[in-house]
Amino acid sequence: MSIARRTLTALAVAALAAAALPTTAAHAADDPAGVLHLTVTAPDGTPMQGSVDVLAADSSYSRGLQQLDESGQLSLELPANDYKIAISPAYGSPDLPDDVLRQWVPGRTTWAQAGTVRVSAGDTTDVTERLLAPASSTLRARDALTGAPIDSFCVFIDPRRSACGGPELTVSPLVPGPQRITVSTEDGSYLTREAPVTVSADGGGANVVDLTPSAHVVSQVVDATTGAPVAGVCLTVTPAGTGDLARRSPQACSDTTGRVRLDRVEAGSWNIFARPATGSPYGAQWVGATGGTGDPKQARAITLRAGQTVTVPAIRLDRAGVVTGTVTSAATGKLVTSGTVTLAHEPGVSGPRWGVALDAQGRYRIDWLGPYAWPLLFTTGGNATQWSGGFALRGKATPVTVRAGATTTYSPALRRGVLVTGRLVDPEGRPVNAQVTVHSARTGEVVGWTSDGDGEYALRVLGPQKVTVAWLWTPPYVRYAGWYDGAATQAEATQVAVPGSSPFQLDVEVGRFPVTE
Repeated sequence: MSIARRTLTALAVAALAAAALPTTAAHAADDPAGVLHLTVTAPDGTPMQGSVDVLAADSSYSRGLQQLDESGQLSLELPANDYKIAISPAYGSPDLPDDVLRQWVPGRTTWAQAGTVRVSAGDTTDVTERLLAPASSTLRARDALTGAPIDSFCVFIDPRRSACGGPELTVSPLVPGPQRITVSTEDGSYLTREAPVTVSADGGGANVVDLTPSAHVVSQVVDATTGAPVAGVCLTVTPAGTGDLARRSPQACSDTTGRVRLDRVEAGSWNIFARPATGSPYGAQWVGATGGTGDPKQARAITLRAGQTVTVPAIRLDRAGVVTGTVTSAATGKLVTSGTVTLAHEPGVSGPRWGVALDAQGRYRIDWLGPYAWPLLFTTGGNATQWSGGFALRGKATPVTVRAGATTTYSPALRRGVLVTGRLVDPEGRPVNAQVTVHSARTGEVVGWTSDGDGEYALRVLGPQKVTVAWLWTPPYVRYAGWYDGAATQAEATQVAVPGSSPFQLDVEVGRFPVTE
């Protein structure tokens, strides 16, 4: 697979691929195999229908969405290995298994707790599983700082298991054992939390979930010249000084009086990005101390404590300008006809939120930026990810100046960078599908990213520079993340020197460091 195809595939489908359960995995005809024979009964001992997922304990093989027959049985030929088995019962229609009631053999609720079943070559392994009787769970919520009860809150597991009220809420049916339930408040006064709870078999007792009070930001959005209120301007908070425009950051939009209130903000130091509605005559900005800016390092830093409300001085919007251009490759002179031009790194998206896609003629046009100097990020197939001016880091970028009511043309010839390739293998040396993210060792910024599905990766990075390499491996029902070489955290990661021009090979072995978020 070419690097261009790899990069474009990653941009389009990575987010979906990470969550999807693979279809039946093929194995070589001469691989030693055995048979798994599974019998599943309901809590009362009668046959149970539903779907079954069978996954190798080492994540080397999977068979998903296998159906139990009317007698509650299933036989599968599998490569010899140790397996974990998940059962999603269908108490109503056999075609509608209830994944919330998923149970792992023997009688567990999570992948980590599940036992293993050995399938040996040439043998039949019989497994009998009786489903646990569904139970209910009663929840209370309290303030994590004061311990005071929260009189009204919401719980969510799936659309059938969601409710708001209080001071107690009961959720059912659930599998007895450890579960995770999303708890929030309707008014945004507390941070939403995915909380671990324990469901008792008899439905007794109550789980108490501690919620941290939200911080809040209030302001008013106005015309910089007239002071008139501006409606429909959406504010997003980002970690101060980073310029990271995360897709799930808290966001709120101004009303007809220009008033805006951001809720569910964590304690910390933040910048604010303001973006007017599509078609607005106003331009986006990083909110600065006295006006707008295109540089997040010049943005106003707001420090928040849990439960605190901070009023930001009026956000003064200037009129928008346009930046446009045609993108070519410096190495070939040819048009670059696929990729994105954005204000921040956006991995694994088919349509950029903070920028635009290149068209088939290599052109781009952003018409919603305020009249400031903006670093622009170019992410394309066949070229290194780079900021305007051909630099790996935002701090070294050559900003593109946008003028109110005017059009600025910026047509870069992108640097190809160094081709970095390698194998992606598990601890046993088998090829895996994983995401690879290359960070600047000096600043931590993302300087390259790809997601490949064939046990190999290829991407281009501007060199010379020292980098650290992160990986994300997402077999079914589990997520592992770590850093080269065998590190669980970025602080422990081995730094790698990418050369200035020569191709560079770096094989990456993923590990089994569970993602805890």
